[in-house]
Amino acid sequence: MKVAKTSLVAMLLEVGEENAAVLLARSTLPDELDTDTDLDVLLTFGLEREQVDEMACLTIGGIEADDVNTRRRRDETDKTISRRWADLVDRWLT
Repeated sequence: MKVAKTSLVAMLLEVGEENAAVLLARSTLPDELDTDTDLDVLLTFGLEREQVDEMACLTIGGIEADDVNTRRRRDETDKTISRRWADLVDRWLT
Protein backbone atom coordinates (compact mmCIF):
# COMPACT_ATOMS: atom_id res chain seq x y z
CA MET A 1 0.00 0.00 0.00
CA LYS A 2 1.42 3.40 -0.94
CA VAL A 3 1.22 6.29 1.48
CA ALA A 4 2.80 9.72 1.83
CA LYS A 5 5.65 9.79 4.33
CA THR A 6 4.38 13.04 5.87
CA SER A 7 0.91 11.55 6.32
CA LEU A 8 2.34 8.54 8.11
CA VAL A 9 4.49 10.79 10.31
CA ALA A 10 1.44 12.88 11.20
CA MET A 11 -0.55 9.75 12.03
CA LEU A 12 2.26 8.45 14.24
CA LEU A 13 2.35 11.74 16.13
CA GLU A 14 -1.42 11.65 16.54
CA VAL A 15 -1.38 8.19 18.11
CA GLY A 16 1.51 9.03 20.46
CA GLU A 17 4.34 7.26 18.62
CA GLU A 18 6.64 10.30 18.80
CA ASN A 19 9.91 8.36 18.63
CA ALA A 20 8.84 6.42 15.54
CA ALA A 21 7.54 9.63 13.95
CA VAL A 22 10.85 11.41 14.46
CA LEU A 23 12.84 8.44 13.18
CA LEU A 24 10.63 8.20 10.10
CA ALA A 25 10.78 11.93 9.44
CA ARG A 26 14.58 11.91 9.71
CA SER A 27 14.95 8.75 7.62
CA THR A 28 16.19 8.61 4.06
CA LEU A 29 13.01 6.85 2.96
CA PRO A 30 11.32 8.47 -0.05
CA ASP A 31 8.37 10.87 0.29
CA GLU A 32 6.09 8.14 -1.03
CA LEU A 33 6.30 4.92 0.97
CA ASP A 34 5.22 1.46 -0.02
CA THR A 35 4.29 -0.37 3.17
CA ASP A 36 5.24 -3.69 1.59
CA THR A 37 8.71 -2.82 0.31
CA ASP A 38 9.55 -0.38 3.15
CA LEU A 39 8.11 -2.58 5.92
CA ASP A 40 11.47 -3.83 7.20
CA VAL A 41 12.70 -0.27 7.78
CA LEU A 42 9.42 0.78 9.40
CA LEU A 43 9.69 -2.16 11.80
CA THR A 44 13.15 -0.97 12.91
CA PHE A 45 11.46 2.20 14.21
CA GLY A 46 9.71 0.12 16.86
CA LEU A 47 6.45 -0.37 15.00
CA GLU A 48 4.64 -3.65 14.56
CA ARG A 49 3.26 -4.95 11.26
CA GLU A 50 -0.33 -4.43 12.42
CA GLN A 51 0.40 -0.82 13.39
CA VAL A 52 1.92 -0.09 10.01
CA ASP A 53 -1.07 -1.61 8.22
CA GLU A 54 -3.59 0.23 10.40
CA MET A 55 -1.90 3.61 10.02
CA ALA A 56 -1.45 3.14 6.29
CA CYS A 57 -5.18 2.48 5.96
CA LEU A 58 -5.96 5.61 7.97
CA THR A 59 -3.73 7.72 5.73
CA ILE A 60 -5.13 6.52 2.41
CA GLY A 61 -5.60 9.48 0.15
CA GLY A 62 -2.60 11.16 1.69
CA ILE A 63 -0.76 11.22 -1.64
CA GLU A 64 -2.04 14.27 -3.45
CA ALA A 65 -0.94 16.57 -6.21
CA ASP A 66 1.87 18.93 -5.26
CA ASP A 67 -0.31 22.02 -5.05
CA VAL A 68 -0.23 25.01 -2.69
CA ASN A 69 -2.38 23.31 -0.05
CA THR A 70 -0.27 20.16 -0.08
CA ARG A 71 2.92 22.18 0.33
CA ARG A 72 1.33 24.15 3.17
CA ARG A 73 0.28 20.96 4.99
CA ARG A 74 3.75 19.48 4.43
CA ASP A 75 5.35 22.63 5.87
CA GLU A 76 3.04 22.49 8.90
CA THR A 77 3.94 18.84 9.45
CA ASP A 78 7.66 19.64 9.17
CA LYS A 79 7.29 22.41 11.79
CA THR A 80 5.37 20.08 14.11
CA ILE A 81 8.04 17.41 13.72
CA SER A 82 10.79 19.95 14.40
CA ARG A 83 9.05 21.16 17.57
CA ARG A 84 8.47 17.61 18.79
CA TRP A 85 12.05 16.65 17.97
CA ALA A 86 13.36 19.63 19.94
CA ASP A 87 11.08 18.71 22.86
CA LEU A 88 12.28 15.08 22.81
CA VAL A 89 15.92 16.17 22.74
CA ASP A 90 15.30 18.53 25.68
CA ARG A 91 13.71 15.68 27.66
CA TRP A 92 16.60 13.33 26.86
CA LEU A 93 19.17 15.91 27.95
CA THR A 94 17.46 16.76 31.25
